[in-house]
Amino acid sequence: MGRWIAGAAAMVFAAGCNKPMPMNDADRAALGDSVSQVATQFVASIDAQPTPENYLSHFTGKDWVHAEYGMVYPTYDSYVKVVRATLRPGMSLKITLDQKRVTVLDRDVVVVTGALTGTMKDSAGKEAPFSEAWTGVYHRTSDGWKIAADHESTAPPAPPTPAKPKRRSH
Repeated sequence: MGRWIAGAAAMVFAAGCNKPMPMNDADRAALGDSVSQVATQFVASIDAQPTPENYLSHFTGKDWVHAEYGMVYPTYDSYVKVVRATLRPGMSLKITLDQKRVTVLDRDVVVVTGALTGTMKDSAGKEAPFSEAWTGVYHRTSDGWKIAADHESTAPPAPPTPAKPKRRSH
């Protein structure tokens, strides 16, 4: 009977020891800075090597959720098709991530929001500028910080300028 009580007490003690310690402001700041650097490295990596494989390596995989420009992609595979159609051989990117805001939700989830601006050049040399807001939800995995969900959007187009009234001659 004594062994049962000692075993049960050990299990209760072990369960109590597995609780993560609460985070203080310094912990949150350090974690936020770390994930901010991961986001900056993500953009630099895509800038340097704009291939589907490189891009997709920064995400959690099949459970990743992506939304952009009014669309929510229903499956991982549906967005992978878009990535492969967009990041084609011979293209290049110049991207910056500015106006970063980092929100630490807990030790394993951090949200990064910022402005992505740059140009995309296709294999024929045609450039297309872009500017969009981006939010990435980073999740700590056994492979490091990966994006579990992200969202991209652009500002709505400016309203048309009203025509100036014609002057009447007297």
